[in-house]
Amino acid sequence: MKTQALFLSTILASVGLNSLAHSASFNLATEKQNIELKQTPKKIAVYDISILDTLNALNIQAQIVPKTTFTGSLATYNQTQFVKAGSLFEPDLDQLKQLKPDLIFVGGRSAKTLESLQPIAATVDLSSNTNHYMSDLKNRTLNLAKAFKREDIADKKLKDLDQLQLEVKQHTANKSAVMLFAVGDHYMPHAANDRFGFIHELTGFKSVLPLAEKTDAARPEVGSAEALAAQNKNAELLKSAIQQNPDYLIVLDRGAVNTQKYATKEGIKTHPILGQSQAVKQNRVIFVNADAWYITGAGLDNTAFMLKEISEGISK
Repeated sequence: MKTQALFLSTILASVGLNSLAHSASFNLATEKQNIELKQTPKKIAVYDISILDTLNALNIQAQIVPKTTFTGSLATYNQTQFVKAGSLFEPDLDQLKQLKPDLIFVGGRSAKTLESLQPIAATVDLSSNTNHYMSDLKNRTLNLAKAFKREDIADKKLKDLDQLQLEVKQHTANKSAVMLFAVGDHYMPHAANDRFGFIHELTGFKSVLPLAEKTDAARPEVGSAEALAAQNKNAELLKSAIQQNPDYLIVLDRGAVNTQKYATKEGIKTHPILGQSQAVKQNRVIFVNADAWYITGAGLDNTAFMLKEISEGISK
């Protein structure tokens, strides 16, 4: 009888341990990948700042990050306790082999390195799709939250984000805007399907631009006939957009990335086309944080930051 009871106890204990082991397993499912690990990863490497921003928002800390300047809520990653291994474009493979991370995240600028990283550790590509900004952000956030068991935090933050977006859209209703990507004295208007055209979905501003023609062609060489033709086409598009008298101009100054020096705040006033616009004359220009929009991008907390920036720009 005692032997039987002991055997039964052993079986029950084994079942309990197996159940515990199963509950501690890690599964991260995306549209293209399914990452399964025996346990929740402790040493994490992240090579996309929007992913890092979302992980940070969910109270999940990375240990290995690229060499770059971290700003805002991610400034803590400038500290030496976080290992810097490679760049936003190229992870340092040799260093990662020595560090032996449990999980590596790539996306955007680093997405092309996925295959080279997979022999080192489980690697997942969580590149953002800003053509469907909010639905994509929610999917990536919820996938991470489920895998790391942070659903409560994700649900709360996504609910707050929905409310914030609703409030912004109430202020932008029936208002138009042009999104301008500025490089020096050149201002490139971005339509709704261009790189930064997601601002229309995000904020509710109406676009005064036609949808751009999508192309995979390489950017023309500086000074070439093709580059000059593109520059002239861009100037005509800018002129056409301003003639429609948009309510707001939203400017992303490339030169302010990692410097926070916004030369366009003065330059736009003397620009032959923009300087004559009602938006400039009436101070309806929003100069967005270059690091947040150009470097961090579609992260959970950063999206809230970008929405607040637009809200403050409208109400000033």
